Amino acid sequence: MFDTAAIDQLAKALKEPPGITDLRRKALARHTELPWPHPSDDVWRRIDVSLLDPSQGFSPTPPSLLPSVQLTDAQLALFTKPLGDEQLLARINGHWLREPVVPGIAVSERIPQAVLEASGLTEAEEKLASLNTAFHDDDVSLEVSARTSLAQPLRLVRLIAVAPQQAIFPLTAIRVGEGSSVTIIDEYVSAGTVPMGTVPHLVNGRIELILEENASVRYVRLQRWDQQAREFVLQRATLAAGASLTLANISLGASVSKTHVITRLAGETACAKLYGFVFGQGVQHIDQHTLQDHQAPHTESDLQYRAALQDQSHMVYTGLIRIAPTAQQTNAYQANHNLMLSQRARAETIPMLEILADDVQCKHGASTGPIDDEQAFYLMSRGVPREAAQRLIVMGFIEPIMQQIPFAPLRERLRQEIEGNLQHG
Repeated sequence: MFDTAAIDQLAKALKEPPGITDLRRKALARHTELPWPHPSDDVWRRIDVSLLDPSQGFSPTPPSLLPSVQLTDAQLALFTKPLGDEQLLARINGHWLREPVVPGIAVSERIPQAVLEASGLTEAEEKLASLNTAFHDDDVSLEVSARTSLAQPLRLVRLIAVAPQQAIFPLTAIRVGEGSSVTIIDEYVSAGTVPMGTVPHLVNGRIELILEENASVRYVRLQRWDQQAREFVLQRATLAAGASLTLANISLGASVSKTHVITRLAGETACAKLYGFVFGQGVQHIDQHTLQDHQAPHTESDLQYRAALQDQSHMVYTGLIRIAPTAQQTNAYQANHNLMLSQRARAETIPMLEILADDVQCKHGASTGPIDDEQAFYLMSRGVPREAAQRLIVMGFIEPIMQQIPFAPLRERLRQEIEGNLQHG
């Protein structure tokens, strides 16, 4: 049961201070009083939200209280050995594989109370996000000192072996100090063996990125959940004056995935470049919503999301550009492109604009379609077999997103992984 008794049990197991437990109880009360998203809400009406409701037969047992995960050496090496020169922090079911030590960064399992109390969501978002505040159970806090520059990327890998009908609530808080420059890769991976069948498990995640003045951050979130996972993730970035963010979200797993990416340009001249890629297969349902929220003048955002969909997968993208009255001389761009690799795959794109300032430039674009026959014919006329030609076109389609991943060894692994999953008929 997801009730106060479960919160008390969790707080005792995690040995957390009473103030955090009080916040958990308040969040649960808030979740209880809020309605579920209305079916007429454009951002929510294309997904069955009951699939994301943990009260529908799920257990709140945190990963850290489950039996230890038995992984083969090959499984461990795949995700817990460095890909290159990165600084690697690996966790297995809520426990560090080795003590995390990164010069210039304070690594902790205690999330700052101010982060837990952060507001500003829609009621529909808060309905689900409040569950994470109430039951967060795999916490990582990264505090980057001011004027710190990391030469190597920091790669955080969570391997989680989730039991059928279990719900987990990972929470990540990253604060980057004034004038600092970092690259962070944030990976979520299903570990161990999950029984095949129809018994699902649930992930309700939250990520908070806070960029102080003139901070420069390159951030990648990569999820490789198994096909039994259902996922809701709230990812929010807040940029102070002069801050710059390059963010990429790569979604490869989960049977049902609902992701909200909120970028708040709160300080003058803040700049965000936002990228996303979805590879859909089987009967996956992927629903992604982005908000480019310009609150200050002279801010810029540039968003490009792409999806390659095969089998009977279904992609929904809704994107809102919001320009506040205070955000004059703002530039914002949004693009969503979907490549259909099967006649049974589906994609929907719903762009939205909310402009309350009069000296701005806002544009959006979208496209959905199959592999271009002329491109395929061109390659085939030069001796490339049909299947290889289609493969080249698909990989070329995703390459603009791959190029935004600021770590070459990870780019190469992703290319190989995606190419290996491609089917051509």
